[in-house]
Amino acid sequence: MPSPIPIPPDSDKWWKEATGYQIWPASFRDSSGDGTGDINGITLSLDYLKTLGIDFIWISPVYDSPGHDMGYDIRDYEQIWARVGNMADMDTLIKEAKARGLRVIMDLVVNHTSHEHRWFQESKKSRTNPYSDWYIWRNPRFTEQGERKAPSNWRGVFGGSVWTYVPERDQYYLHLSLSEQPDLNWENEETRRAVHASAIEFWLQKGVDGFRVDMVNAYWKDPRFPDVPIVDNDQEFQPMDLAYVLNGPKVHEWLKEERVEVLDRYGKDIVMIGELPATDRDEVLRYVSAESRELDMTIDFNLFIAGNHWSVKLHDMRRAKLPEVKEAISKTQGLLSGTSAWTTTFLENHDSARSVSHFGPGEGEHMIPAAKMLALLVSTLSGTLIIYQGQEIGMTNVPQNWKKEDFKDEAILRYFREIEELFPGDEEMMKRAHKAALDRGRDNCRTPMQWSSESPSGGFSMGDPWIGVNPNYQSINVAAQLQDENSVLAFWKSAIATRKENGDLFIHGEYHLVDQENELTFAFWKRGRGISGRAAFVVLNFSSEEVEVNFPEDVEKGSLELLISTAKGENCLWGRLEAWEGRAYIKQ
Repeated sequence: MPSPIPIPPDSDKWWKEATGYQIWPASFRDSSGDGTGDINGITLSLDYLKTLGIDFIWISPVYDSPGHDMGYDIRDYEQIWARVGNMADMDTLIKEAKARGLRVIMDLVVNHTSHEHRWFQESKKSRTNPYSDWYIWRNPRFTEQGERKAPSNWRGVFGGSVWTYVPERDQYYLHLSLSEQPDLNWENEETRRAVHASAIEFWLQKGVDGFRVDMVNAYWKDPRFPDVPIVDNDQEFQPMDLAYVLNGPKVHEWLKEERVEVLDRYGKDIVMIGELPATDRDEVLRYVSAESRELDMTIDFNLFIAGNHWSVKLHDMRRAKLPEVKEAISKTQGLLSGTSAWTTTFLENHDSARSVSHFGPGEGEHMIPAAKMLALLVSTLSGTLIIYQGQEIGMTNVPQNWKKEDFKDEAILRYFREIEELFPGDEEMMKRAHKAALDRGRDNCRTPMQWSSESPSGGFSMGDPWIGVNPNYQSINVAAQLQDENSVLAFWKSAIATRKENGDLFIHGEYHLVDQENELTFAFWKRGRGISGRAAFVVLNFSSEEVEVNFPEDVEKGSLELLISTAKGENCLWGRLEAWEGRAYIKQ
């Protein structure tokens, strides 16, 4: 074991300067040979992460779970899912991470629990038991013919009704996501206290450094649960009006309570990274400004749906145009302008497609340049940088020849069933749904980490992987890239180091977009705060053709010095940008 590296004393800035790495445990590294990644596999990989330049790891759920949503349906916050290890393994991981100067962030999933959680099992028994009000229950409605109906016509995140009937209570419970994920009643103070103790304090006492907070702006729901307008005439359940479920008036009150009564007791270094989908700038600032003392930064999903609306069905989503991508990024970067807020910079997570496929050309001759260019983009944006496993080697989406039976994500499987029910015998609709899953499905980021060219699972496991390994592991893998100074992995190491060496520009700098409507290049300035006068000009080619570099008219080339480029050779200084090339210049 390496000698312990001291972690700086209490500082409200450790998480600003830090680079994070999200781990999806089931697909990261299997140490036992059973085909599923595990906690010990993470521990075995800590040295690799340290050499990459990582400062903290964010671990997706490892809590005890039935596994209907791959751990986001939690049965017990104080136990470990046997599929990925046990509590002794987790204690060892935390200890070994700390010994290497790595902090540990857990996923906090408390908008809902599993339907198998003890609290829900008690709550469903009757309307009068001690847990009866810990979840959100409503009476049924009835038609004139006496037919029982759900309390409202809302459609869930993954399709179907948000309500499920329980005979024992003759009532329905609310679940914004899967029926196996009943929503907790945050209005109940006793429920909040139990959440604080079991899901937060239990882990802070074990030494974790904070949480990425799942669905944090959905804790409050409009208690009226009114019907929403009918926009899909052929369906019983309609898209939710997000105003009824997001950013309710009491969420801020509850988060302030959590900070004062729980988090502050463990020091000012505990970080809370909130997931805030479909939230405008002013509302985001209410969460993440330093004065609010609610969340420390946000993960904004607008980038993943750029060019689309939240209510658009998967098969109707289209690829974003570059100006739309710029708009989404400008929103998150703009959070830092003239405020005390903070943000994150990222291009992938467990709910997304792979960035080189989603924003770039995918596999082919331009895959490596595009993966490097996207690394340069995300590493020069302000905020806390978070990399998702496999992004650092340019992992791609699943193969286009994947069949429906190859998918494992329950949300996608239910989506397929819903399409079959709504459009029976419609082969064209099934093709569209299948293509949507290939392009945007969550399994794209959940295929096993590609550690080597070793058959049959790319070094991920000695057993049969729980989900198919992308066959391109033979050419895209960690082992090969560690030996290649021109690899995507090597570029990522350089980009992270350059970011940290120029933190005044790339971590804290003011972002200024250049040429919003250009559909081929993405260019922006990063200007140092204060009186240093330093600035960086970043220009990125989002096309498979060579393009001219449009330097700002008021800047002389001689005042710019090339800092980093994704390409090699003389042309990368001032010449045309190669396909999917990116450069960053420094103006002193």
